[in-house]
Amino acid sequence: MLATLLLILASCKEAILQGKTDALDRSLPDETSFNVRITQYIDNRQEYYLEAKKIERFNDRRMMHGYGVSLTTFDKNNQINSTIQADTTIVDDARNIIFANGNARMTSPNGSLSTSKIIWDRAVDEITAPLNVTLVRDGSVLRGESLRTNSKLSFVEMDKVSAEGKIKPEELDW
Repeated sequence: MLATLLLILASCKEAILQGKTDALDRSLPDETSFNVRITQYIDNRQEYYLEAKKIERFNDRRMMHGYGVSLTTFDKNNQINSTIQADTTIVDDARNIIFANGNARMTSPNGSLSTSKIIWDRAVDEITAPLNVTLVRDGSVLRGESLRTNSKLSFVEMDKVSAEGKIKPEELDW
């Protein structure tokens, strides 16, 4: 009787161990956090901090999806370089790119821009906004498409540009 009971228990355990487990859904995040502030450092210098209402991390892809995001970057002197705000943000650490979507705004000491999509390639410090863009700089307003600049807005290239503001004759370069 005891041998029969042990045989039944042993066979049940083996059947449990032989069960099939489905693969995890890759669209599910490894971690979800709410109302967070994440700070990234390079050596002892703060590179940026990101504040968000919600963050989803995908560790295997080295990606982070943020919702209700504000991203503040710093220069080498630890001064604010620029701030990007957007409805949703994807930080792709594998490719060193940040995607900001929906009511995307960027401000820096050299001006501010607003659009619906910003792509920042951090490796070469190139920011592109492929859709309609409004740029405000020194009281002048420029509107256009396909903007290209850097995180300081120190230069700007755009297509289909229209402007509002005052231009000094010496600033015209035809």
